[in-house]
Amino acid sequence: MAASKVDLYEILGVARDAGPDEIKKAYRKLARQYHPDVSSSPDADERFKEINTAYEVLSDPAKRQQYDQFGTTGSAGLGGDPFGGMGFSSMNDIIDFFFGGGFGGVGAAAHRRDYQPGEDLHRAVHLRLTDVLDDHSVELKLDRREICETCGGSRAEPGSQPENCQTCGGHGAVRQVRDTLLGRMQTTTTCPTCHGTGYTIPTPCKACRGTGFQEKQRTIEITIPAGIDDGNVIRIGNQGHAGRGGAPGGDLLVSISIEPHEQFKRDGAALYVELPVHYADLVQGATVTVPTLTGEEQLRIPAGTSSHHIFQLRGHGLPRLRRGGRGDLHVRVVVAIPSRVNKRQRELLGELKGEDLKASQKAGGILYQLLNRK
Repeated sequence: MAASKVDLYEILGVARDAGPDEIKKAYRKLARQYHPDVSSSPDADERFKEINTAYEVLSDPAKRQQYDQFGTTGSAGLGGDPFGGMGFSSMNDIIDFFFGGGFGGVGAAAHRRDYQPGEDLHRAVHLRLTDVLDDHSVELKLDRREICETCGGSRAEPGSQPENCQTCGGHGAVRQVRDTLLGRMQTTTTCPTCHGTGYTIPTPCKACRGTGFQEKQRTIEITIPAGIDDGNVIRIGNQGHAGRGGAPGGDLLVSISIEPHEQFKRDGAALYVELPVHYADLVQGATVTVPTLTGEEQLRIPAGTSSHHIFQLRGHGLPRLRRGGRGDLHVRVVVAIPSRVNKRQRELLGELKGEDLKASQKAGGILYQLLNRK
């Protein structure tokens, strides 16, 4: 196929302004579809060559620029590095790309199939509200899988080596071809002997029984930042189960729960408290003592304050998580109602009620006169 007689963009099914990632994605999709060892299409060989040629040109900035300007590269074809245009470095990579396996011994392809990141660990920490006033240190005991110290994760007894799987030849998969009424059908399944790894362990490590891992108990100390809220989760990298095949370990996820406080209510960094005060303090004004999480503070109540009025004590709330500073304490004053009163108190309350009633009536009369004054 001459590159000057066809539209290479049309072959890959991409726009002329497509980026490198889009071109590579389109190429790989078509390469899987039309590879001669996979496709049953009669023109699979020719289509695969066209697709490869188009990708070889469009993936090279210099060749692509020349093609866009002149409609040719002068060297379009399959010459040169047989793997460079396809994005592979070896025939093993090609087989691994299409069939999940590679040729030869236990090489890079097998290690890629054995590459498995470790699982995360989950733990819960219960705190009191006072614990979040400052950074809080907690020790956690972890039961986790770690790389076997004897075999280093290879799963093989020291002095022995993993061997290429005889069932699949190191591919990690086996292909079966059978004739049906619809023609010859080919299926690929995971190798039942090596379970897709491409290798077997003739002499498993005795220390880990061929798993490559050992269960270990570790104690680690973590710091919970000040101001953390109920339901927050702290992620600590690489403190989970170990990965396989050089893959990174999982993370430790610490869920935080905070016990409700009997006196204070929380909303983020703000705290709310209800303060019972005497009726006389609201009428006459007074200085009262307010509880906080760190001690007591004085609050001045002006004369004539209504019940359920809310005051703010700035900076007496909780730390703001990762933002610095502290929230406020919101104090709602309410009239303290005694559950029992003696005879003298009842007499005084009666007198007070009478005086209040007289004052209200007098104020109402004055207001009436003002409203009806001509």
